[in-house]
Amino acid sequence: MLSIYNILKDLIFSQKKIDKSKLPSQGLFYKDDFFIFIKKSKEEDIKEYEKNFVKNNLSVIIQKVKQIVENNIILSKGYIFEDIKSIDVVFLFLEIVKYTKNHNIVINYVDEVNNKLDDIEFDYKTFNYYKLGDEVMKGYDSVEKKFKLNGYIYTLPSIGVENSLAFFLYNKSSSYDAYKYQSLNYDFTYFVGDKNFLTFDEIENLIQIFNFDLEKNELEKVKKTIEVFIPLQKYSLIKEGKEVDINSKIDLENIWK
Repeated sequence: MLSIYNILKDLIFSQKKIDKSKLPSQGLFYKDDFFIFIKKSKEEDIKEYEKNFVKNNLSVIIQKVKQIVENNIILSKGYIFEDIKSIDVVFLFLEIVKYTKNHNIVINYVDEVNNKLDDIEFDYKTFNYYKLGDEVMKGYDSVEKKFKLNGYIYTLPSIGVENSLAFFLYNKSSSYDAYKYQSLNYDFTYFVGDKNFLTFDEIENLIQIFNFDLEKNELEKVKKTIEVFIPLQKYSLIKEGKEVDINSKIDLENIWK
């Protein structure tokens, strides 16, 4: 009986529920029945993360971060890792690191105003959450968790959509017409709703629509819609009323030390 109790205790208390409203997306794009729990990363996960880490190779780092998150989250029934919004992945990764190591993540930076070295803790209490304006929020569907703006239905792309596009572009990189995909825009990822996967045919079709079929005025609407939400996708912190840009300031190579 004691062993069963210990197993259940470990299962219950080794998980931490994430407050969706504290994520960079602020939970605006997740359905009400979507819940995220994190657990402590296993030693083998950490070793795999640190193995062959290439600090100047962004694609390697992204893959390692995604793997840690995928291995150490528990989602409510009916949802999978690919449903998580791409912008939230790094935040979840850092939460897993903090939970696993049981210590805060402190970032060193240069305070250019006072011309001195300073530090700041990465935490939801210091995170710079962007507040969308009242006019934008009027177009928010609180049930479907999407925004209607300029005649378009906007949502942040999921990890699944991001992965689908990345795989598509990798596949095209070895084709005879690879060059033509370098100058295209892929704004359609913000307008595919709740999808967590796109087929190659779907991507080809969306590329055609968003690069060649839409009229100039419609393309302008698409651009303006995306621009409204750009600040929502930025990682920065606030200290003493000042914004601290943390891009490239987190030592991801030694994050587990």
